[in-house]
Amino acid sequence: MLGYHPFPIQLRNAREAVQYGLTGSALGALFTAGYAWKYSRSLHGAGLSFLAGGVFGWTFGHEIANHALQLYRVDTLASEAKFLEWWKRKTEGGY
Repeated sequence: MLGYHPFPIQLRNAREAVQYGLTGSALGALFTAGYAWKYSRSLHGAGLSFLAGGVFGWTFGHEIANHALQLYRVDTLASEAKFLEWWKRKTEGGY
């Protein structure tokens, strides 16, 4: 795609998706650790639940962002090609 420029909206949405992931990670970590602590009173179990909940929450948050922000429509290959062209021009001294 000659002359393809990723739209600023696409970049903004991709950055906003990180916020969904962070929110999901925080919620997942806190809720799973809370449940583990409530029912087991085990510190290592709550810690492991905290870590696992963070990973699962990040995954679910990112999937929600993909659908809510319609990131599945973004042509990532064209964006990567454009970035690599820019990087090549930058490192060779041309701008």
